[in-house]
Order: sequence, then C-alpha cells, then structure tokens
Amino acid sequence: MAHARARTMARAVAAVALLASCAGAMRAPGRALAHGRGATRMQAWAEPEFSAVSIASVKPSTGSGLVEVAIHAPDAFRAAYTTAGQFVQLRPSADVKAGFFAIASAPGAPGALEFLIKETESTQWLAAAAAGTGALMCAPMGKGYATGAITDVGSAPCTHVALCAAGSGIAPLRALIEAGMFGARSAQLLYGCRSLDAMAYRDRFDDWAARGVQVVPVLSRDASYAGATGYVQALLPERLARPAETVIVLCGGKEMQEGVKQAAAALGVPSERVLTNF
Repeated sequence: MAHARARTMARAVAAVALLASCAGAMRAPGRALAHGRGATRMQAWAEPEFSAVSIASVKPSTGSGLVEVAIHAPDAFRAAYTTAGQFVQLRPSADVKAGFFAIASAPGAPGALEFLIKETESTQWLAAAAAGTGALMCAPMGKGYATGAITDVGSAPCTHVALCAAGSGIAPLRALIEAGMFGARSAQLLYGCRSLDAMAYRDRFDDWAARGVQVVPVLSRDASYAGATGYVQALLPERLARPAETVIVLCGGKEMQEGVKQAAAALGVPSERVLTNF
C-alpha cells in the first residue's frame, strides 16, 4: 500500500511539472492534488525563497494572445540558469500564489531573462506590467533538458535533432536553439499552432534557419494553408529519416507529448533520446 501511495504521489508531481514547465505559465500547485478515481491528497513541495526583481520590458509577441517579458534578475539567478528547459516561479507580491514560467532566453545570454507569457486572468498582472514594475521571483528550478543525449558521442551518435513544440511550449525550445549546441547536426522544428497568427517568434525564424534549424509550421485550424497541417505528433513519423540517430526534444500539451512519445517508440527512437524538461 505504501508503495502504491508513493507511485501515485510521484505521478501527481510529474503531472504538475509537465504543466508548469511547458505551458509557459500556470498557477502554482495547491496544497492538494487529485489523481485517479480516489483523490489522493498531498502537500506541495516546500516554497522556494523569492527575491525582488523588476520588469525590464513587456512587448507583444508575433503570436496572438502571447507577450514577451524580460526581467532583470540577480546575478546569482543568472548563474543558476545553466540548462535550457529550466523555469522560475514568479508572482507580483507575497500574498499571491506564484506561477511557473519557462525561461525562453538561452543560458548565458546577456541581458535580462526572457519569457513567453500566455495572457490569462492569472497572468494579466504580468502581461500588462510597465517597465520598472516590481515582482518576486525564485531562482531557476528544474533539471532542464538532458542535452548530453545530443552532444555525447557513443556507439550511435546523434546526427539529427527533432524539436517538437505546441503553442507557448516553444519558449524553452527557443532557449535550446539559441544555446547553439547542435553543431553540424541537422535539426528541424515542428511547431504546432492553430494558425500562423498564433505562432510566437516568427520574427526569429530566419535567425533559427541561419543556425541550421529548419522551421516547419504545423497548423491545426487553417485548411487553406499550403504547408503542413494537422498535429505535430501525426507529422513526426514522415519527418524522421534516421530514427536511430535522432534525439527528439519536446514541449507542449499532454496530448501532444504523449503522441510524440508513442510515435518515437514506434519508429525505434530510444526512450532516453526523447527529452522533456521535467
């Protein structure tokens, strides 16, 4: 029974991490979580230490309903951000529950830490903030992406990187692309959105292409679009010429992530080469 409870709690924590790190922003986990038919109550992890920070800038994204936010962070926080895929907790004041936000700028990039924020009721305070507005933020959290799967040379070295994103899940993948670790490996980004108007970072696509990343928009609600339509997980099999030499990096909703993992398994991509940031 104790082992069953432990497994249930572990699955609940994993579900929270998935939503927190990939959706761009969410409310912090509450004190109780439900999993399965019988609701299993559990305490959230210990709250981290928050420090005062200030908003550097807020600007509209190229994707509708999204804004790009830059935050001046302490040097210690910048030093703690070592791997694409890490995230922070952020809130306007101590009496408000924090949200989780994936860092979109690359580790070691100069200037403020950058984020892609989906505009919702709980993030409106941030999306509408003026430069200089104060906030509270914790140090970068999470393990980020296990990029050794890309860079390590083993018996079957990685020769191709497939990046799979949906919606605001593009944020940590932007960090990975701009970290510049693909080298001579071929790389493609399958980016799923409803329409081109909903697609963030379109103004960066040329730069990503110059870095060797082929950007493939995948639109789910634009039948008139001449390019790829449908969903990332359905398109993936026809885009992988060398599954055994491919590393897949993903971030998006649960359905997309599970679909990509299933497609990868069917293609023979080893599970340790399917990377998530939690």
